[in-house]
Amino acid sequence: PPPPAEQWPRERCRRRLSLSVAAMAAAAEKNALDRGFKKNVRPWLELAEDLVNLSLDKQLSVPQIAVMGDQSSGKSSVLEALSGVPFPRGSGLVTRCPTRLIMRKAQQGERWAAVASTTSSSQQHSVSTPAALTSMIERLTETLTQGPSGFSTESIVVKLTSPDVPDLTVIDLPGIVRTTTEGQSGNVIGDVNGLINNYLAQERTIILAVIPANQDIATVDILERAQQVDPTGVRTLGVLTKPDLIGPGSEDEVLAVLQNERKPLKLGYIMVKNRSQKELKENMTTADARSAEKSFFSQHPVFGTVDPERFGVENLTEQLTKLLVSRIQQELIPMKNEVEKSLHKVRLELKSLESLGASETPSDRQKLLVTLTQEYMRHLTDCVRGEYRDRLIVTNPNLRLYTRALSIFAELQQRIQATAPNFRDANFVAHLTRQMDSLRGRELPGFMSAQSFYMFIQEYIDAWKAPAIMAVTQLRALSLEVATQLCEAIALSYPVLRDAYRGVASRILEQSEEDCTKGLSELIKREKDPFTINDFLQAHINKLRYDRFTSAVGQAFRRQSSGHDSFASAKEEVAASLKSWYRQTHGVNSSANAEDMSAILEAYWHLAAKRFVDNACMLLDERVMGELVNKMQEHCYVFVHDENKLTEFFEEDSEMVQRRTTLTAKRDRLSKANAAMANIQIERSFGKGPMPVRTTLAVGSCGIGLQLAEENGKMVVRGFRDMPEGVENPGQTAGVLIGDMIDQVRLRVRVKVKVGLRMC
Repeated sequence: PPPPAEQWPRERCRRRLSLSVAAMAAAAEKNALDRGFKKNVRPWLELAEDLVNLSLDKQLSVPQIAVMGDQSSGKSSVLEALSGVPFPRGSGLVTRCPTRLIMRKAQQGERWAAVASTTSSSQQHSVSTPAALTSMIERLTETLTQGPSGFSTESIVVKLTSPDVPDLTVIDLPGIVRTTTEGQSGNVIGDVNGLINNYLAQERTIILAVIPANQDIATVDILERAQQVDPTGVRTLGVLTKPDLIGPGSEDEVLAVLQNERKPLKLGYIMVKNRSQKELKENMTTADARSAEKSFFSQHPVFGTVDPERFGVENLTEQLTKLLVSRIQQELIPMKNEVEKSLHKVRLELKSLESLGASETPSDRQKLLVTLTQEYMRHLTDCVRGEYRDRLIVTNPNLRLYTRALSIFAELQQRIQATAPNFRDANFVAHLTRQMDSLRGRELPGFMSAQSFYMFIQEYIDAWKAPAIMAVTQLRALSLEVATQLCEAIALSYPVLRDAYRGVASRILEQSEEDCTKGLSELIKREKDPFTINDFLQAHINKLRYDRFTSAVGQAFRRQSSGHDSFASAKEEVAASLKSWYRQTHGVNSSANAEDMSAILEAYWHLAAKRFVDNACMLLDERVMGELVNKMQEHCYVFVHDENKLTEFFEEDSEMVQRRTTLTAKRDRLSKANAAMANIQIERSFGKGPMPVRTTLAVGSCGIGLQLAEENGKMVVRGFRDMPEGVENPGQTAGVLIGDMIDQVRLRVRVKVKVGLRMC
């Protein structure tokens, strides 16, 4: 439980709640809460409008109410009842483009006024009467749709100020089209469905599903579509229209829908009765229409027995306002996080497009070239040396030249290893025997020819040339790729300068590739003249000979038969096997010489291969990447004294200029949106002081449905718990708002229930 009220810090907060937990809410308490709610509606609605006006609704899903339903389902009549504006009526597709209706209650002494415009034009049209507004909507519809049968995704925006309207914003969408009429394009069905589905898919959009009460709920298309995107019904409110057209005996079926028993929605249903065509012709006023609506429902033999809050435009208006404001409040922090992430990305991209200096005068251009070249060389040097400290390289792995070069070095090593003969294979030794016999000269028996060793090792080393040349080609291409990408990052706005940098790098690397290829040929030539003072060769030869002896011993023991009756007989068999092996491998014969030559060739090949790979990689590093760094700056500085070149270099790319302009505008919009959301949070925390409000919450098995957090000794509402399907959240039903501070809790238990307060 929270601490006693007298211990709570008296910080500024929008409202201070005194919660009474009981089975029913007193009407006086509800009225007080409603007055407090209505007083704070407009700032939240204005925030949503600010986000839309900043064109953020295309990048950010902004909470909004979208009116959807079949053609002739009564959508326009619902809007007319909410606004008092006689929207265009008729059969077929009357609403042929979205209409955003922004209603604001007029201050005392303020007259009825409206301004209409479209999202495709900045021109605004002011009107002073509802009839004039109706004509203007029809005219703008014709303009957007380019004819009486066209369709447009552009919107009409109506800003209406009147003493008789609530603070509320709704969007009227075209009715669902199933068949086209004469003169309509065959594409209109797909276009309307696409528009409706786009609004349905926006997770922060409240779906106001308009359904004729005389239609079977099972066949209502808009509810099926809403269920696909909102399966739990947390953002779908059903509005039943045309109750006067319900057939006799069908009232119970409609009542089951109204009471959320059939096709249940978490937000439920409200039934309204709008003016009929006859009443419109008789010029029935809005006030008379509301009075007639109340009389109809209160005197109805079936609907008159139901909770009156489920009927009427006034209750619909109140619930829509609460839904929209609550939705904006709930989504404020997530929206702010999304805006801040987008703002961070835009700022980073803008920073990459910023110039490092002015380029108006020759002197400015010289300084700018020097600055850009120094910046380019600093980054290129880090790329070549593998010193990745700058953010540009850290965030772009493709610029890490040395790291990527290591993979080329590793591949070179693998390709060199792949050229190694299978020195220990019997076929290799047999082939070596034949070659040595074909090369025998005046050597005495038992002596090997050194010339044979030289010839064999040179043949094996020749196979290294192709992998080495391939490594040079790969490293040259990689270095040019990194140098080009670095140009694009450093001199993004100057395409001619980028091309010049790339040309310089390409010429340097072409020469480097030629020099490096010659260097590798020299390395191979040197390796083909065997030499070493490394003890590795002698140790490796001895190891190979020992390994062969160990293998022969093992084979001798494996070959002996198991039927010996004494150790002596087994010893004789093993000794005979080893003597045979020794004569074959150490005797004065070609086979023995080939075995020994194979061991020497294998030992020297591995020694030379390791040495060549190391030297080749160092040569690649020095002659390709190193020369690029050493020569690039020198060649680029030559341009400093060429005024014609400098003028060409610093002509900015028109696409980059346009991109920078677009990003700057986007950054400004995001900054304003971020500030607007921050300001409304500040206003909530630092208003004119807490406003005491008492409300009563009906408690069920799921508790009171509030998510609470302690802030500086205060218990603050931070959200609402998800409730089971078909169960209303008691906190939201009672009108509790996010940000409310709970001052006192008085529990009155009439039945045994479990009260749950979920702590954040």
